Amino acid sequence: MKKKQTMEQLLVHILLILICVISLLPFLSMVSTSFMKVKGVLPNEPIIFPKLPLYTKNYVKVWFSGHFQTYFLNTVIVTAGGVFINLFVSVTMAYSFAKFKFPGKEFLFNILLLTMMIPAQLAMISQYTVLNGLHLIDDYKGIWLLWGGTCAAGSTFFYRGFFEAIPRELEESMYLDGASRLQTLLHCIIPLSKPAIATQVVFALNGYWSNLFDILTFTKSMNKRTLSVALQLFRGQHTTEFGRLFAASTIVILPNILLFILFQKQFIKQGLTEGAVKE
Repeated sequence: MKKKQTMEQLLVHILLILICVISLLPFLSMVSTSFMKVKGVLPNEPIIFPKLPLYTKNYVKVWFSGHFQTYFLNTVIVTAGGVFINLFVSVTMAYSFAKFKFPGKEFLFNILLLTMMIPAQLAMISQYTVLNGLHLIDDYKGIWLLWGGTCAAGSTFFYRGFFEAIPRELEESMYLDGASRLQTLLHCIIPLSKPAIATQVVFALNGYWSNLFDILTFTKSMNKRTLSVALQLFRGQHTTEFGRLFAASTIVILPNILLFILFQKQFIKQGLTEGAVKE
């Protein structure tokens, strides 16, 4: 029986490894091609490993051409602001819905969830009208306000489940020590919810970093555009220069990969409150 289970686990691991390898092949091919001087026609067979010596001029030319540095900095600014707004709004709302008692709580929460079912394209006209009335078109503050109002519903729903699982006795012990609601949130709820927060932050970063629809709709100046727009412009200007095009794509996607690697240790942490309260 034990031998059979071992064989089953071995087969499952082999299958998972094969799936990972197949999934990584397009990415490896893109990165490898970005280190080669490829122009006009792509090789018939995908390149998994780049040929030595590496041709790094693709990255240099991409970085110093077409204001790519400005677009990168803009993306960092708008993404960091969006993540902060999303985190602040969704965490405070989730804490209120999870730990506070007030009339109509569940009704308001259901209304909040209902907003997730409205397609973004359907709400675009009203959103544009509101931001235009506030003189926030072509302003990152308008983008942050939009994301804080429309993207926090899903995060709030996600966080609320984790906050409700935290034993109330832990909060009460802090109240007995003189802690306020805010101190309890900062020093008890948030530290115990790091896996949930890390997971949602990675999702938010990925969404904001690669957002194209909102940036094109609510910004007009080229110096306010981000990498998602820059990549589309670059692809139009360098259609057949595949080395440069793949180098630009690698630059755009690399921060997401690094952030996932940075936060992945938080994903596997579970049971942080187990044993915290005696039954």
